[in-house]
Amino acid sequence: MDRKELKNEAKKVLKRNYLKCIIITFFVGLIINSGYQYTTKNNKIDIKQNNPIHTEKKSNYKIIEETLDLATKRSKEQIEKDKKARGVVAPIVNKVTESKSSLVCILSFINLFFFKHKTGPAMLSLIACIILMINYIFIQNLISIGSNRFYLENRRYNNTKLDKVLYPYKKKRISHLAYIMFLKDLYINLWALTIVGAFIKYYEYVMIPYILAENPNISKKDAFKISKDLTKGHKWELFKLDLSFFGWFLLAVITVGISNILFFNSYRDCILAEVYMKLRNEKHNKWKDFLNDEKLNIKEVVDDIYPEESVKKKKEPKRDYNKSYNVTSYILFFFTFSFIGWLWEVLLHIIMDGTFVNRGFMYGPWLPIYGFGGVFILLLLKSFRNKQLVFFIACIVLAGIIEYSTSWYLETFKGMKWWDYTGYYLNLNGRICLEGLIVFGLGGCALTYIIAPVLDDLYELIKPKLKIIICVILLLCYGTDLVYSNGHPNSGKGITDYQS
Repeated sequence: MDRKELKNEAKKVLKRNYLKCIIITFFVGLIINSGYQYTTKNNKIDIKQNNPIHTEKKSNYKIIEETLDLATKRSKEQIEKDKKARGVVAPIVNKVTESKSSLVCILSFINLFFFKHKTGPAMLSLIACIILMINYIFIQNLISIGSNRFYLENRRYNNTKLDKVLYPYKKKRISHLAYIMFLKDLYINLWALTIVGAFIKYYEYVMIPYILAENPNISKKDAFKISKDLTKGHKWELFKLDLSFFGWFLLAVITVGISNILFFNSYRDCILAEVYMKLRNEKHNKWKDFLNDEKLNIKEVVDDIYPEESVKKKKEPKRDYNKSYNVTSYILFFFTFSFIGWLWEVLLHIIMDGTFVNRGFMYGPWLPIYGFGGVFILLLLKSFRNKQLVFFIACIVLAGIIEYSTSWYLETFKGMKWWDYTGYYLNLNGRICLEGLIVFGLGGCALTYIIAPVLDDLYELIKPKLKIIICVILLLCYGTDLVYSNGHPNSGKGITDYQS
């Protein structure tokens, strides 16, 4: 394999569809925790104390802090004070997708049920274990296959849809594919006990998810046999390919994973898709009855979608993301986005702290900063909609301005903080942070290109007079809440308990 040629081809693919690739790899990474180095804690069971104890695991943040400490001789207290280990994404991803979480739940269940005779907590632990196993077998593994399918099609079809990540579910081969992927991981873990075997089998099985992405109907036996044959004589080359990414791994440490999110993870996925097609075509005559999707192997890039969807595309009503919305739609957008934002933050607090907190400055089920942000994106950034990358950056800038100015106003005139990003990586006075702005940028793209057109179609189903009545009622309720909250802002534990 010519690594330089593979990487050049991957760069061309990534350049053509940069935003789509970043979105796919980012969200798939959140689901399967692949290639993302977030701050995490290892859970270990303390049998004597009957509860999990937490020991810190080194993260990118920690490595950087220790490196800086050697250079500047900072105190441990100062390192702890400056720690960039907070964030919305990190704790959720790690708690749900941490590799040893299922084992922790099983040990906790055994300890509580058999040794401590605490049936309630034991059953909760068992339920958590079952949920994690279901998530791993039927979501994480299948989503990774869907991601591979996206990149295989994206090589030659410029208009590949983001929903290709759901390919295994659309093909209705869920249990079959989940079974094969589970066995693949099981075999690799068992071979890991032999050390050398782990290295060999890892590269021997590495093409299985791509084989399944091309042919989801293939049998388990054939999937393993074909992957073994495709990688025969190439394992050392695959290892050297991974070694060639060492510089990117160092850059990820320096940038605390930002370079991974904005480039490397998608770049590597593009390269691996090229590797698969290279190996596949070398032995295509031998396995043409199994790897027979030649529509993936066209020579020229086309501005179209994968042919299988051509008929469906004609039948589906085309939604225009460049359309202009009327006043009532903007009002309904505002309240819909405000409610979604409120629901997101309330659920997040329940997940993190186990308590319900009515988030926000006001008392109603709305967070107006989300509503204004969404409406301003639709109104002010319309001229950028046909330039996706520019639009994404513009969303980040606009969201940053809105969030920073709102935080400044509330803290200056109300004397309290309703959010504080102090301790987040690349935050500005605790008012905004890079992690949040990237999420808002992606959210703004999803809102503009997908959510708003769909919502507007739903709003059109409401009779005009009824729509006006709904808007008036919502505005009156919101106005009343705003007037009252201005004199008696919503505050308290979980809302404004931030140190100034």
